Amino acid sequence: MATFRAMNTDVAVFAGGPDEPSVTDAVARTFAAAERRFSRFRDDSELACLNRAREPMIVSPEMFAALTAARRYVELTRGIFDPAIGGALIALGYDRSFAPGALDREASDHAPRAASFLDVRLDATRREVTRPIALQLDLGGMIKGRTVDEAAAWLPRHGAIDAGGDAVLRGGDPDGWLVGIEDPRDAARLIATVRVRDRAIATSAANRRRWRVARAMRHHLVDPRTQHSAATDLLQVTILAPTAELADVLAKTVFVLGAEAGQDLIAGWKDVGAILVPSTGPFIACGAVDVVTP
Repeated sequence: MATFRAMNTDVAVFAGGPDEPSVTDAVARTFAAAERRFSRFRDDSELACLNRAREPMIVSPEMFAALTAARRYVELTRGIFDPAIGGALIALGYDRSFAPGALDREASDHAPRAASFLDVRLDATRREVTRPIALQLDLGGMIKGRTVDEAAAWLPRHGAIDAGGDAVLRGGDPDGWLVGIEDPRDAARLIATVRVRDRAIATSAANRRRWRVARAMRHHLVDPRTQHSAATDLLQVTILAPTAELADVLAKTVFVLGAEAGQDLIAGWKDVGAILVPSTGPFIACGAVDVVTP
């Protein structure tokens, strides 16, 4: 195993054999390129330029493809996934790269403004993007998952990439990889182990990226319907899916929807499974997930 730091998280590469250093270098370059293009916190990134643009902007093929995929997810989730929450995140205090305590403050000077990604115009002929001036985009976890999927092209037949919980796992033992699901109440404890083979996995929870504004605690999982940190009956959602990008999008969507509506959503996907951790009671396994040990 080799590790490096990217997208404000630890990235682990499991490739094995003498080629692992070169595989890790290729994966690291893939992450570095994505961060240069999509980071909300780099003034020189393409996304930052797009968020500053006051006129229609012609973007790179990579940016246009990501925005096109994001629109599909907005429509698929009926707006529960929406990259137009960038302004809400800033208003809530997530206006710089996260570190424990770095976002804490005594008061908030801004109120979230309602916004919808469907107000962004995408012209495929020109690769031109027209963004309402007040709308700020944050592609966040979707891009992390998308980058894991792209980087997985460098993996051998048996290998894995794990970027802070967004992972692609190929091959493994004859029965696949065993992946422990962390208890959001106690990071030293596992609540379950699932078997994963040639699939992706992603987890969303509010216990990692939290900060204080005055006496209120906030987290980064915003409900686009309220423009505030999601109020939900779930502590954590882990999704297994064909791609890390889809797993990440669905993990956030189910977290915001809550246990009942989230299970209904998962039921519509034959190749998606989930482990939901409610605020009370045992975890819930639904869909295409193989739980090995409770």
